[in-house]
Amino acid sequence: MTSPTQTVTALARRWATEVDVNPSGVADWQPLPGVEDFKPNRTQRREKDESYDDAGAMREAITGSSWKNEIKLIHRAGLDGVTFNAVQEHLRVKSEAGDAITGEAHVRWFDRSGVGEAWEGRCLVDWEPEGGDGGARDTVKVTLNGQGPRVPITNPNASALPVVSALSPGTGPAVGGTPVIVKGRKLTGATAVTFGGTNATNFIVVDDTRIVATSPAKAAGTYDVLVTTPGGVSANTAGDNFIYT
Repeated sequence: MTSPTQTVTALARRWATEVDVNPSGVADWQPLPGVEDFKPNRTQRREKDESYDDAGAMREAITGSSWKNEIKLIHRAGLDGVTFNAVQEHLRVKSEAGDAITGEAHVRWFDRSGVGEAWEGRCLVDWEPEGGDGGARDTVKVTLNGQGPRVPITNPNASALPVVSALSPGTGPAVGGTPVIVKGRKLTGATAVTFGGTNATNFIVVDDTRIVATSPAKAAGTYDVLVTTPGGVSANTAGDNFIYT
């Protein structure tokens, strides 16, 4: 007697969406919070391609494609109840643009597990508040309308190594003492943050994408900020440079 095949149901929440909030320079990928519903869609563009040889049977040629992601967002505000989440605001501002150049957003979406699909693309944004009565949540229908092709990428979660993608600010005095937001991914469980090999004065892990570290004293120059976690040490990237002045 053979054992029954065991299967596990895939969950829709496995999808993650990130937005490049610095599309004109080194990519600064930040997670899009508040996603309640996510529907990726790719559609083939087809034209009739029948000939007499098909004896009346339908035949079509694929002449192109389009993609769009439909997202339902819970509009997130800060503790003051007024200042909205910066990543959500980035998309809302893009939706207000008057031309395709300034209105184009850079996004990527992928399976959180580190396997499966992972895509990147540029898009125009539709931002449609859904309204409701006085007690309803503030929800928004966001449509990311593809501009050009979606491009397959290596799943950002495929490696266990932490990644440092950007620093804010990226400069500080040689005496140290500058609070620096280290942005990236897989930062949870960080055991060390170094500036050019020197340990940060102190650091606090905010979440998987942010650490706040205080710069140590260093001679003037440019140094790599690296993060160590149980998964390893972050690789040197263009976004991890901190300049001492």
